[in-house]
Amino acid sequence: MSRLLLAVGLWRLCAAYAPIGRRRCLVPLRAESEDRAEQIKKLNDMFYGSTTATDADSTDAASAADASNPLSDLPLWRVQWNALPGERQVYNVHVPHYTALFEKLVRGPKPWYFGHILLPGGSANLRIPKYNLKDGPEATTLGTVMECLAVERRTDGCLVVVSQGVGRFRVKDVKRTLPHDVVDASWVLDKEEGDHEAWREFEYGPGGVKLSSTTAEVAELSPLRLDRAPVQSGIVVEQMADPVDDDTASDDVEQRVWDAVAVDGGLLEKILMADGTPEEQAKIRLPPSLLALKPEAAPDAWPSARRRLRLSFAVPAALGLVDVAEGRQGLLEASSTANRLRQVERALTRRAAHLRGILSQKLQKRREN
Repeated sequence: MSRLLLAVGLWRLCAAYAPIGRRRCLVPLRAESEDRAEQIKKLNDMFYGSTTATDADSTDAASAADASNPLSDLPLWRVQWNALPGERQVYNVHVPHYTALFEKLVRGPKPWYFGHILLPGGSANLRIPKYNLKDGPEATTLGTVMECLAVERRTDGCLVVVSQGVGRFRVKDVKRTLPHDVVDASWVLDKEEGDHEAWREFEYGPGGVKLSSTTAEVAELSPLRLDRAPVQSGIVVEQMADPVDDDTASDDVEQRVWDAVAVDGGLLEKILMADGTPEEQAKIRLPPSLLALKPEAAPDAWPSARRRLRLSFAVPAALGLVDVAEGRQGLLEASSTANRLRQVERALTRRAAHLRGILSQKLQKRREN
């Protein structure tokens, strides 16, 4: 604990603002800020990278355990919004217990997994008994496994973290609570999901991330990584899936979702044009990573059940269909891809009715003018 307090104290000291000078002092101040950032990095390297002989033995043992079960020692990012599998998120990390999480995470072996889980009120409620992960009656225990892709340290000591969802998890046991929660967790799978381990590298590629000291350009959905498709795995996955029944995501449900996405885009374009936007500029373009999930665009070897699974999360993530807290939690809690696709279809239907109302009002105003 004393080591943590020391690191936090040094972090705050090094992150103090430089005094604002006149224009001619801008270059020296920038150099001083860059030097400060480098000092912060060196201090963190010393703190998080130093191990005793005993620590090294325990670290080797933990690494061996992580290789067989990467969720056995999962640090948690508990915040007031949810993430979805296949979605990219950019975090601005500024509170000490979470900067400690990521400083330690990126110094360990890849993949850099952590858990993103809903906590109403965020860090302010971490120690409220009703949100205690062990026995709190209102604690959320199902969330999204995130893979940290890149971290950039700002000159004020904050971290910018780019991550993507690669699956769902459920908390089995709480191992530590300070400086942040660390749990033993298990993967949560749809009953149609099949061999998720074999397809993870293919479905969640690392591309589309540009992170610098001043900007972050990040694709909103994980791209498919075509060079990582398992050889002849499609047949095995299909055999492992549950037998087809009435609750299985049929092609009809999938097609209805795509039809609803097209209606959604068309209504948005009409609203923009009703506001005077030229037709070409009003064109709604879907993210390439979403279009890649269409049956005609997806690789033949990719099992259709897994494509639909990815679609059930990608559409609400890309289109912002539901509330980022409880609405997304409902999608995460769905027990099957079919159920989730029906939730997405209903959300698109509700939004279409709302957009039609907006369009009608705008067209009425144009006629009156």
